[in-house]
Amino acid sequence: MKKSKIIGYLLLVFALYTIVGMVVDDAAYWAAYNYVTIAFSVISGIVLLRQK
Repeated sequence: MKKSKIIGYLLLVFALYTIVGMVVDDAAYWAAYNYVTIAFSVISGIVLLRQK
């Protein structure tokens, strides 16, 4: 599977988690979500920059 395709699927998962977070509306959920989003952004950015 191409790296960009995997990242696309992960972005769809993040969209679903965002909808869940809007329903749950809990501060602890959003704190964890923010850390996961930052980690994902850094990792996917590095992967995309290294792609030939």
